[in-house]
Amino acid sequence: MTFRSARHYIPMLLSVILPLGAMAQEAMVRTHLQGKDPLWAGQRVSLIVELLAPGYFASAASFDLPDPDGVLLMPPADHPIVDSLTIDGTHYSVQRHELNLWAVRDGDLEIPPIHARFRYKRHPLDKEPATAAVTTEAVAFSVQRPPGTEGLGLVISARDLKVEEQWQPQPGDEPVMAGTAFKRSIRFSAADVPGMVFPPFPDAEIDGLGIYTKQQVRDRSNRGTLTGTREDTITYLAKRPGQYTIPAVRFQWFDLSTRQVQTQDFPARTLNVIANPDQAASEDASNGDRVAGLDQRTAAYAFAGLVALGLLGLLAFRNAARILAPFRPVHLQPLNPTEQRRSKPRAETRHKRA
Repeated sequence: MTFRSARHYIPMLLSVILPLGAMAQEAMVRTHLQGKDPLWAGQRVSLIVELLAPGYFASAASFDLPDPDGVLLMPPADHPIVDSLTIDGTHYSVQRHELNLWAVRDGDLEIPPIHARFRYKRHPLDKEPATAAVTTEAVAFSVQRPPGTEGLGLVISARDLKVEEQWQPQPGDEPVMAGTAFKRSIRFSAADVPGMVFPPFPDAEIDGLGIYTKQQVRDRSNRGTLTGTREDTITYLAKRPGQYTIPAVRFQWFDLSTRQVQTQDFPARTLNVIANPDQAASEDASNGDRVAGLDQRTAAYAFAGLVALGLLGLLAFRNAARILAPFRPVHLQPLNPTEQRRSKPRAETRHKRA
């Protein structure tokens, strides 16, 4: 091979070698589940996503999360753990992100591919950073239903789950007057459980009671530990006399420490409501005001009607002659003159003759 022919093949060889080197230095992603078997339904499981940049990160990472069937997947709550490693002689900066997930049912489940984007520089002094878009592999796993929860719907598996209930005022056996309001607060909290997983407290309608609800959900993350809280505030307003029963409620969850189902019972509450004299007087006064208002409106309508009738009467009087003219009798000239009219010409004749 002559030098000229070798020089002809050098660009071709470089066109093959350089892409291979560039591919070896592209950004990468790795992922795996972190949890001990067995995985229980309703239990927090960590999905570890590691982003590898061939050089140095120049921006924070953003994730496009899927909506897996049967799984609640949440974005990273804390800052990533930063590390570095060398692969085949290439220096990589590593961001380790922890995504939390909860299986809302048992069986074989799967996390679809997750898309992530970030920017990086191959060398610290590079002016323009490169943009990386990576996609994880799908992650399949199996979840078991906790023992003793076969009859339950959504299962919550947690440690140190707390339930608190407060009444203001506390319902008792003594009767209360209509118009009394009872404020009830139910608070759920647990580590490694997001607030949105806790079920809403029942607030079924009860005839005779006004029921008003308010919910607040909060999540707090501290050094990788997520603590979720849900607080429901329900106000019961006794509208009228009667006996009303607020039904009992039972809440159950699976304790990961004891591996047993725990139960929290909210007993039924009975409210004996009697008539409120002040409320009755207020209602009578309100009814009187409504009657007075009706009387005033009736008088106003009657006065307006009389005025309208008067105006119509005046117009009718002014136009009566014109209106009644066609109906007046017409006196025609008699065709046959009376006797008095005939005698008068005769007297005139005699006078002339004389």
